Formats: sequence, structure tokens, C-alpha cells
Amino acid sequence: MKPIERFFQSGLKLSHLRLLTMFASLGQVRLIAQRLNVTQPAISKQLAELEAGLGAPVLVRVGNRLQFTALGETLLKHAREVLHQLEQARYEADALCSGISGKIAVGAVATVMPVFAPELVLQIKKRAPNVDIAFFEATSDRLFPMLTAGDLDFVFSRKEAPAELGASKFAVETLLDDPIVIVCGRDHPLAARRHVAPADIAGMPWILPPREAPITMALSRWMQQHGLEFPPGCVQSISLAVNEAILKSAPFLGLMPLAVTRRLAHRGDIKVIPFPGTSLLGAIRLFYNRETANPVVGIALECVADVQAGLFAQHGPANASA
Repeated sequence: MKPIERFFQSGLKLSHLRLLTMFASLGQVRLIAQRLNVTQPAISKQLAELEAGLGAPVLVRVGNRLQFTALGETLLKHAREVLHQLEQARYEADALCSGISGKIAVGAVATVMPVFAPELVLQIKKRAPNVDIAFFEATSDRLFPMLTAGDLDFVFSRKEAPAELGASKFAVETLLDDPIVIVCGRDHPLAARRHVAPADIAGMPWILPPREAPITMALSRWMQQHGLEFPPGCVQSISLAVNEAILKSAPFLGLMPLAVTRRLAHRGDIKVIPFPGTSLLGAIRLFYNRETANPVVGIALECVADVQAGLFAQHGPANASA
């Protein structure tokens, strides 16, 4: 029997496959060790075991980055398939054993959706795999009326509680300090600068949410304080995926939640511009009806608390210089 066949039969572990997927998403031994709450040597040991069993490297260092070899890319593809199938099996087994079902509707502004939504889905599915989840992304002025009408169970927003939400009926919880920061692509003229003055961005084009959005108004006030204005040629978009793609290929300035820029940091494509005092709309707030009859809300609130704790563990108190 060939050594590689023996390794696949008795040496290859699920932890090896999970390690590959974590290298793909996080990119650094340090970040993986933090996520798993283990030491960096323990991660390096697992990687060495995998490569020794295969008889070839799965990762190589290119400059300051780790890149998958052709073998590593092949294993990564199948690792994702295996782990997906195992997770699906767990969901189906849970569904047979759990009687919890129903649905929950969650609304969030664009700068909060990518921070909370992915992990919230995972947490809800762990506890109640039969629950249907619907997400609605919109500005706060559209989401709050949907909450008061009962069309939404939760709203994640960066605004203070509006007057139309009755204090006795609706609860408001501040979940996380995650400021919006000014960003650019790695090839932008300001990307390598350690010190940037407001005058340095005069005339530079922006990717912005709608003019009436609170974050755009907050940025506009900051620019006016420094004698600046938005130039012609700006792009209006609330899609972070679209914004990221534009920032990577064109010399625009943009706005992103700090938690999102930290997730992108290992790729090096997006840079936070180090403006002192330009962290905007930091607090993420959760709004919900205390008197709801939806039985899923109680479980979902526990899941929100788990996501909140995880974000604190990963990032700690947010600040723009991180």
C-alpha cells in the first residue's frame, strides 16, 4: 500500500480538513490559533502532520502571504465538500430530535448585515434547525415601520431609538461598538500613508450610501468641518460586496464597518485610512418587540447574545486604529 493511501485510510483527520478551510478564510497561523483558542505551534504541528502524511506541501509562503499549492487547492475543495456534508447530516439529525419550528424575520442596515447575519444564521441553526430565517436589508427609516407593523421580529441598526417605538413595548440593546471607518484599496495613493490629513482627500471620488443615510450625513458633517465636499463622479451603493470590488480596482474612497475590514485584513486588499477622529456611528443596536407572540424570538435572542460574545472575543473593543 502506498504511504498516501495509508494516510487517507488511517491518518487523515477531520481536524486536518477544518484546518485547510480556516487557512483559506483567515490566512494566518496566528488568526487560526486565536479562533481555536490554541497555541500557534499546535496549528503548525497539525499542518506538518498533514504535509508529512501527503508527502508534499499544501501551503507555500510567497512574500508575506501563505498560498495553497495545487495539491492544497485540490484538498481544500474536497475538504469543503466533506465538511458541508457532515454539517448537513448534523442539521438533519437535529431536525429529527428537535420539535422547534417556525420563522423569524430580521431587518438590518447594510453596514450591520455582514457583521451579524452570517454567524446569527449558524447559531440559530445549531439550536433550531427547523426554523426559517428571512433577512431584509434596507435603511432604518424603512425597517422601523416594518418592526412596528409586526413584519419584522428584529431590527439591527446604528440609529438611536426613534420616537415611534414605544419605550414600554419595544426593547433596545446596544450590542457592539463597531465604528464605520474610511477605507480604500491597497493600490490607492493613500493606502501606504501612515498619516493622512483631511486636505489629502480633497477631490477624491467616493462610494457612498444614499445621501439621506445617517452614515452619509455624518460623513458630510465631518467633511464640512474640514472645508471639504463630495466631488462629482461619486458612486451610490449599499452593497459591501460591490463596494469592495470597486475599491480593489479603482481609486475610490469608501466606508466599511471596522469588523468587516478586520475580516478582510489578511488578504490585504482593503486598507483603513488612519484619520484621527473619523470613526462614525459606532454602536450597533438591536430592536425588538417585548410583547411578541413569536416563540422563536426567545431562542434567537440567545443566539444574538452568542454572536455578540464571539465578536467581542475576536475583536475586543473596536477602534479605528486596530
